[in-house]
Formats: sequence, structure tokens, C-alpha cells
Amino acid sequence: MRILVTIALLGLGLHAAHADIIPASQPWSVAPPFAPGADNGKPLSANKALSGAACVTGTPHCLAVNDEGRFAQFFTLGTGTITPGAIIGLLPAVINNGKQKELDAEGVAYVPPEQPGAPGHYYVTGSHGLSRGGKLQTSRFFVLRFPVDAATGQPTFAFSADTAAPEIARTDRLRAALRALPKVGRFAEEQLNENGITIEGLTVVGRTALFGLRSPCIDRHAFVVQVPLAGLFDATTPLATSATPLALGDNAGIRDLARVRDGVLILSGRSDDQRSERAERSGACGRPGARPLPAVWFWSGVAGDPAKPLGTLPGVSDDMAAETLLVLSEDETSYRVLVLFDGKADGAPAEFIIKK
Repeated sequence: MRILVTIALLGLGLHAAHADIIPASQPWSVAPPFAPGADNGKPLSANKALSGAACVTGTPHCLAVNDEGRFAQFFTLGTGTITPGAIIGLLPAVINNGKQKELDAEGVAYVPPEQPGAPGHYYVTGSHGLSRGGKLQTSRFFVLRFPVDAATGQPTFAFSADTAAPEIARTDRLRAALRALPKVGRFAEEQLNENGITIEGLTVVGRTALFGLRSPCIDRHAFVVQVPLAGLFDATTPLATSATPLALGDNAGIRDLARVRDGVLILSGRSDDQRSERAERSGACGRPGARPLPAVWFWSGVAGDPAKPLGTLPGVSDDMAAETLLVLSEDETSYRVLVLFDGKADGAPAEFIIKK
């Protein structure tokens, strides 16, 4: 009974906090549109599949990733405007004689330089999950890193839309580390509808990368995987990882992560759209068929601390795939954020004010 009351109170608290998130009056436009892209001549719809964005600290210069192609696109923020710019190829078409499909990029984070005059870096992660059809594609199991000028946000090397420059480092070390994780590792390389591991958020706190998992959802908890940056790209360094459970509710998974002053904002949404009967019977994530509304939470970033519900996104239904959370500004009382939606042209950007 105590558990049921706790869950009920959590749900009431989340909806009561709805009034603490309000739509901003500022409308947003995107011009020109983000590029749809192509793969070996086959047209893509990457401009309707935006899945993450991050900006160079203190500037309007940003990068958007998508889960369709093997590229990302730079853009600039203005007053209510997004101006897409150059496209950068991230992943070669062939690696070790193996053809690479889509990167399935689901998260991007910017890390500022540690010393003045040094470049910053963008980090991009693939989903590390199977395709919707259950295919294992090695292209989805990479984390990428490349240097950019900390003032302009542009790469410090020559780049193009069609090829991946050698300065773009890539690693697949996270794949094995996920399989080895206690509790969640058994879901590695399973299909999403079988509660399979799927990364959908990325941010960096200090020198630790945080990967937010849309799935698995276990006992009403979603997970953040914490990985030291140094070990990701250095094969001589042991890759010590941990998975922190966060109580986000029935069938709720992490859709994005965004760094703020004292911690991390979490954008949550449905963990799975069509969980299999086998997974449903196991009670993997609370009430079968639950359709939680997209919501925002604050988490300190410290393992053991709970996530604090800040509210559901007003005017956003449970079938809208809110996938990108971009922090525009922060003061002592609130956050200004921009939310982008998967499946909508150019992400259909919407601004919200979130009270702390």
C-alpha cells in the first residue's frame, strides 16, 4: 500500500507542477529548412528526424544531429529563429570493408576547452541499439568526437557533407561496456519492444559523459549511464561505467539530457511504443500500455539523488515525440528551453519557461 501511495503522489506531483512550465510567447521559425540528406543517392528525411542539439557555451553556434543519416548540421540561434548552416559528414560509408548504414545519432554534447586558446569538442552518440526491424548495424554503436573553435563553433579542420574527415575520432568501446553493466546489461542488443538498450540523450558533467537511456525501463526506473571521458577514446584506459536508476514512472524513458548550473535537466517520454506481450507480462516498467506525457525533470547528476519532477510540457500530447531539449538561458528562478520534436519538419521548435 505504501508503494502505491508513493507512486500516486509522484504522479500527482508531476501534474501539479504542470503550471510551472509555461509556453513562451515567442514563436520560432527555421529558415532555410534543415537538409533532408541522402545516402548513396537514396533520399532521406533527416530534417524530420532531428534527435539532439547542443550549442557552444556562451554563443549562438550549435549543432543538430538526426537519426537518419551519417551527418550532422550546424545552425545558429537568433531571436526566435534557427538558421541551419553547413553539413558535416560524421561516419564513412565503409569501415574495414563493412558498409555503414545510418549512425542513428541520438545525442550531442559540447565540452568547452580546459585551457584558453584550445578548441572545444562536440561529442555525438549513436543509439547503441538495434534497428526497428531488429537488425544489428555496427554504424549505431559509435561515439564520435571532433574539435571546434570555441568562439565560432566551426570545426578546426576542413570538412564536407559527403565524407568524414580524419579529425573526427570514433570509438565503439561503449558497446562492450553496456553489455557488462549490472542490471541493464542483459538488455543490450535486444529490440526496443523487448526493453532493449537504446541511448537517446547525452551531456557531459565535468569529465564524465552521461548517456540517457530511453530503454530499458525497469520497475518504473529509467537509467543514466556514467562514463569517464578519458576512457572512451583511450584503449589503454579501463572503461569504468555505472548505471544510475531514476524513478520517472510507468513506461517512461529518457529522451534527452541537458547540462544546467547545478545538475542536469531530463526530458522524459514513452520508453516504448509497442512493448511485446512477453515484456508486458514481465511488468518491466509498470502499468502495461502506459503513455506518459513528455515531461522535464531536474537531477543533480549525483548517483543516489532522485530526479525532481518540474512538470509536463503544456500543449504536448503523449503521441508527440519530444526528443531534443536545448537550454537557451538560465537565471535564479527559471530555465528557458527549446524543445524539438521527432517526426515534425525542422523539429517544430517550441519554447518553454520552466520554474525551478
